[in-house]
Formats: sequence, structure tokens, C-alpha cells
Amino acid sequence: MILFGIILGAFMTLVVYGAYILLIAFTLWMAVDAAKQDRFGWVVLIVGIPIIGGGVYYFTEKKHEYAKIESHHIHTSQTEAEHEKAPSDHHHHRKTDVIEENSSTQEVVTEEKKEEVKA
Repeated sequence: MILFGIILGAFMTLVVYGAYILLIAFTLWMAVDAAKQDRFGWVVLIVGIPIIGGGVYYFTEKKHEYAKIESHHIHTSQTEAEHEKAPSDHHHHRKTDVIEENSSTQEVVTEEKKEEVKA
């Protein structure tokens, strides 16, 4: 029975220390992000009220940044070699708009339209 108490106590200690480490890492992450964005007020709030300030910063500022990020293209091939052998008409880059000057008007043409015209 004493051995069970020792093991349980050690496990609970590890869980609590792990939670502290995660909360400190989260607070540092939010503070560094706010400092990189030159938001001095947020840095003071995050450092002054560590866990709550970091949480408020994440849900009011940082979460909106993640919503703006485009999802990364994930290919379905099993290996990188199969991916390289994929048809060349399968584009992975973003469409870039190019403004071509015509004699009377300016027309916006995507790279794909330029390739279709050449073909």
C-alpha cells in the first residue's frame, strides 16, 4: 500500500510539473509573438498576468491570424517519386496575376491563361 502511494504521488507530481511547463511555454510563446508584432501593451499584459493574459491574447489576436492562412496543398501520392511523376498540368503554385498592357486597355491575365494562349 505504501508503494502505491509513492507511485501515485510521483505520477501526480509529474502531471502537475508537466502542466506548469506547458503553461510557461504557452505564455512565453504569446509574449514573444506580441513582442515581434511590436505590441508593447500586450507584452505587459501577458507578462503581468501570465496565463490569463496569454489566453486573452491568443483568442483575441493570434487565432484570427490562423484563420487567414491558406491551407497547405497535400498531395495524395504515396512517395515523393510518384509525386514528381505527376502530370505537369497539375500546378502547386498560386496563380499570379500579370497586367499586360494592350493598346487601349489594361487586361489582367493569369499565368494559366498565358500558357493556354501559347499552346
